Amino acid sequence: MEEQQTERAERAGQTARTLRGFAALVLALCTTALMNGSLFPLFDTVFTFARDISVTFSAAALLALGFAAYRAPRLLGRRGLVAGAVACLAGGGALMIAGLAAASPAALCVGASAAALGRAVVTVSVALFLTRLSPRRAALVIAAAYAVQLIAGPAAAAVPGMAGAVLFLAFPLVALALTAPASGAFFELARTAPSPSDLSVTRPASFLAPFSALFVCLFLFQVAFGFALRFDEVAGVPRVSALSAVPLVAVALYLGCTRRRFPADLLVQVSALVVMAGFLLAAQPLLGGAVGATGAADVALLNAGNGLFAMTAQVALVSIAARNPLGAVTTVSWGHGVTALGSLVGAAAGMAATGAAEAFPVLRAAIPAALQLVFAAYVVIGLKGFTFAGAIDGIEPVTPVDAASPAAQAQAPEAVFAERCAAIAGQFALTPREAEVFAMLARGRDRAYIEEALVVSRNTVKAHVKHVYAKLGIHSHQELLDLVEG
Repeated sequence: MEEQQTERAERAGQTARTLRGFAALVLALCTTALMNGSLFPLFDTVFTFARDISVTFSAAALLALGFAAYRAPRLLGRRGLVAGAVACLAGGGALMIAGLAAASPAALCVGASAAALGRAVVTVSVALFLTRLSPRRAALVIAAAYAVQLIAGPAAAAVPGMAGAVLFLAFPLVALALTAPASGAFFELARTAPSPSDLSVTRPASFLAPFSALFVCLFLFQVAFGFALRFDEVAGVPRVSALSAVPLVAVALYLGCTRRRFPADLLVQVSALVVMAGFLLAAQPLLGGAVGATGAADVALLNAGNGLFAMTAQVALVSIAARNPLGAVTTVSWGHGVTALGSLVGAAAGMAATGAAEAFPVLRAAIPAALQLVFAAYVVIGLKGFTFAGAIDGIEPVTPVDAASPAAQAQAPEAVFAERCAAIAGQFALTPREAEVFAMLARGRDRAYIEEALVVSRNTVKAHVKHVYAKLGIHSHQELLDLVEG
């Protein structure tokens, strides 16, 4: 009886966390929809580039947060980040609204940029909260939330200006309140454990490189989204279509009806095809208006394709963060920062294409055609051999226990353990210095310990570890331990 009550309580807790995560993500995503459809057109009446400046601040904040979490996580206090986010949203939002009311470019830029800093923290907080859900629940929440965002896109443009500004500030504050108590644990964990930059030297398979294929994917797909957002926009309002949500609704229904693993790679392939179809229609002006008054066919396809990819990328980031909590803040911050940077580049391309097409109509077809060619080349060549499932499964989990107990791996008596390490070093022709590094790795020593013990630089330690892994034919620290344990 008691076990049944405990099980029911656990299920209720999971359901509550799922609903909270869904609400928080919907609020965060609808904030973006309000920003693009309701708020940014108001910016254009005061200072057009205020929107680009604020998005730049958001991207920079996310990248800076990811870099700090990677190199100096002790700087990231949970209370300070939450308090700073609230202050930026409240104070910056008030200044932004005042700037709109007074038509002051300076106040508008400063206020919007401050609010963008607060939204960056909210984005990370929501993503970290989702890692506390099971993989299936997290995927379902993400798919459903992104579908809601695309459905709500056309409605966001109809929200009155100042009402949109108020909701734009209120939504992220509510999302932060829903997620901060749980996501804050990741920041506290990062503050007490060795930095990912140290751990990645001896455990390279546990952390994504800053320019890994996953992050490059995020950047290039968001370039397509940014282009769709600004290309052929009317009076500063992006063209949108509720039909863009159809594929995401289908994915959400599929996930709700099956217990199979999230089909990340299949969805990436489908999203690439849809994005290329959107570019193809954008290059054919006679076909562009086939969908109706709510949006052109090209933009419907581009937004649908990028919605599918954004959903898949969010699932990947959350899954990787869940596998390695010590690198969670770095993964989600850097991933979303690269995404924002891609949107900026794409938006610039869309604006340039719109302006050029007005002067030279032939470019109305030439620019989307060129982007389609570049995008297709990357999908066919650049993504060859890369899979999202592989990127997720390739992350070797690192737990706080792993990081805190450097000698935990030495299960056998010291003499036997040392003899085993020496035998492996001889078998694989390790140099004396590589053998020393190998023995330390087998004992769970971190980069700082090896650097101090051998009196060498960080780069030298990194080079030795790389050589050891290559000679042993392994790719992760766990494989090294398995080899030692025989």
